[in-house]
Amino acid sequence: MSSFFGIEVAPGEPAYFRPDDDCPCVRLKRAALIVRGDTVEDGTRILVKCRVAKGALCRDCARASCCFSHHPRPRSIHTHALTSSFPPHTGPPHALASLIPGRMENVKLDLTFLDDTRISVEVAQSAAAAAAAERAAKKSKTTPVTYAVHLTGNVEHDYEVTDAPNGASSSDDELDASGSYGPESSSEDESSSSDDDDDTAVNDDAGSDSESWGSGSDLEDEDDTESPARVARESSLAGHGSKGGIDGSAEEVDAEARRNAATNGAASGQWATPDPKDEAALGRWDASASTSEWAYHIQNSGARQHRRSSTMPEFKWTGPLRPQKVSPKRSVPKVGWLCPLPDYARTGWPETEFASSLQHKLEVKTPEQMAKMRAACSLGRAVMDAVAAAIAPGVTTDFLDRICHAMTLMNGAYPSPRNYMGFPKSLCTSVNEVVCHGIPDGRPLEDGDIVNLDITVCLNGYHGDLNETYFVGTGTSDPARAEKAKALMKCALECLELAMGRCKPGARFRDLGEAIQTHANGAGYGVVKDFCGHGIGALFHCAPNVPHYAKNKAVGTMKPGMTFTIEPMVNEGTHKTKHWPDGWTAVTADGGRSAQYEHTMVVTETGLDVLTKRTANSRPFY
Repeated sequence: MSSFFGIEVAPGEPAYFRPDDDCPCVRLKRAALIVRGDTVEDGTRILVKCRVAKGALCRDCARASCCFSHHPRPRSIHTHALTSSFPPHTGPPHALASLIPGRMENVKLDLTFLDDTRISVEVAQSAAAAAAAERAAKKSKTTPVTYAVHLTGNVEHDYEVTDAPNGASSSDDELDASGSYGPESSSEDESSSSDDDDDTAVNDDAGSDSESWGSGSDLEDEDDTESPARVARESSLAGHGSKGGIDGSAEEVDAEARRNAATNGAASGQWATPDPKDEAALGRWDASASTSEWAYHIQNSGARQHRRSSTMPEFKWTGPLRPQKVSPKRSVPKVGWLCPLPDYARTGWPETEFASSLQHKLEVKTPEQMAKMRAACSLGRAVMDAVAAAIAPGVTTDFLDRICHAMTLMNGAYPSPRNYMGFPKSLCTSVNEVVCHGIPDGRPLEDGDIVNLDITVCLNGYHGDLNETYFVGTGTSDPARAEKAKALMKCALECLELAMGRCKPGARFRDLGEAIQTHANGAGYGVVKDFCGHGIGALFHCAPNVPHYAKNKAVGTMKPGMTFTIEPMVNEGTHKTKHWPDGWTAVTADGGRSAQYEHTMVVTETGLDVLTKRTANSRPFY
């Protein structure tokens, strides 16, 4: 299975990657370079290196880490296996590639590495190039140059990872205490013992996990008899024999039930709903006890690499809200789908979406496509209503994610946000000053909060997307603040409705922003410019772009059969935003609250049909 990850680096800021425990062995095939910025000076190279970090021994050849494909790869590996015959570090890093900006660099690799090795990337510049870059950085109109090295390879799941032999130390702490080795020093290696702290500069610590791309390991392991998913399913399906010609095993009975729920729901609009008090139903996809540690999600915005840290990152917070620890990513079943899952469900990166011609071509859906779109949007609405019904003071946003995840899966659909560019959860929950893309965590909602739920489901290959902002509790503790929140929410909803009122065949997408900004500014609010509506269908995001502000340059006119979203974000104060260190949570730059509403819609011959419209089951916003 192909997997992808990227390392982003800037001059003077080397970057590192270590595989996680879920990917015991990775075989790299290719390295490609992407340059972002205005200018690249001559004399600059991007060096990709690999080195052994802990010195594990290969059972077949007794050499450290078997990193460089010097012989046929072993089928069994010891981790953390150190003896007096082998040093804990194996010297300077091995250079994998030297990439030159300005060229279409795409270098073939043949490298296998384990969870005890490290890939590093650094910018190597001549003195002249460094001086020129420093001068360019001082120019206000120059965008600093960064480099993204994208590495492509395969996760080797058929390796057997065994415990260390008797007498071998199994923890770095024990090695340090015994004096087995001291800090490594190498002039060629950017990783001294102090640099090991630098590569987790956002207050990461020794207890942190490292996670990069989605390897598919978080899809349910059907061989794990102790996984909550399997235990709960076998309990709930106990006594079921063979049905409909399928084997009577719990997994297959459950897979058939989910396929039937998807088919019946698409035909009738009636969807299965979990009982929020049924712990077994909600917890069946939670991580197993051995991997259930909560941690902070750390990621650069748009980067392929991310990690988990037990320590809160440092950041100049704009408002009173703070991130809380996030539960491990919930699993999804391997079987029972009506069609293949999106590529990013396994890889963590939407290659198909990014490479599609629909990023610059407006699609008119066929009747068959529209039938699938309507079903996906119908389920998205049902999931929204079920999750919104659970909003109350004291409820955590992680619990809301649990409901969203369970209901989406039980109806044979995939929660579209999950693993999209590394997003760790199944819906976005944006509280108070969070504009969008908030990660569900352990913070309980409080009376007077406002919370936005952004839900997208992928059913039978098509996505349905909507979001709504709800008031939490009664707000009696601060009535004036509550009234201001409700006024903000009302304005954001009116902005969406005004924009939808302009949609009809022949209307220009660029004109919708004028209606939104005029109304919001007239009420004293700011309209976010950093995020926009988008086309949707078999792809989560595609053309057209639908900006929410006036005088934008969006292209395209509406035609019957085009599907897209409008999702204006309206702020109490400035329209500007900042990203938290999790790479996803966008907050208002001044700490003011933000509200947003979104629908997926299709242009018709006479106007517009809202595919995610509210129903009699929909909860009032306040």
